[in-house]
Amino acid sequence: MDAAIATVNDVGYHRASLAQIAARAGIAKSIISYHFEGKEQLLLYVIDEVFTGVEKVTRAAVAAADDPAARLAAFARGYLTFVRDHREEMIAAVEIAVSHRDVDGMPLYLAESDEENALLEGMVADGIAAGQFRQVDLTVARTTVIHALDGALTRSQIDARVDLDAYGDQLIPMLLAALGYRPDG
Repeated sequence: MDAAIATVNDVGYHRASLAQIAARAGIAKSIISYHFEGKEQLLLYVIDEVFTGVEKVTRAAVAAADDPAARLAAFARGYLTFVRDHREEMIAAVEIAVSHRDVDGMPLYLAESDEENALLEGMVADGIAAGQFRQVDLTVARTTVIHALDGALTRSQIDARVDLDAYGDQLIPMLLAALGYRPDG
């Protein structure tokens, strides 16, 4: 998996081959072929592992928070922490998701996670019900949060020295303000 990530990050999804990945890992290509049907299956495994990691971190962060605004902030902080700690893996996973198409020709990045959508929309809906957030369209709110967080990864890819903790310190209050956050409900 590490060799696949490094290869995708060095040469891109389309130019990465099993031979290059095997050479980087110091193993025979046949060893990879024994475990995976081909490059696509290996790279889909990579994104599954990476995005499962993001989901575990964000869900744990949300579970530890006590109100809708705190849960949304914890989700964002968990995501940013994962990106900070797994930058190379995230960059490769996004490259794969943007470049790979399913059997119907749809890019993977357009496939939405029902669980993540429900989690984010639920936090916003709970915040509206509790009087912490103003009335907003849940799809717009969810999409805005996701794209704002993805922007942090893009910023990190442009400049590896970006401080994602400081980035979060700026981004999270902006997201809450966009939702009309009122701490006292």
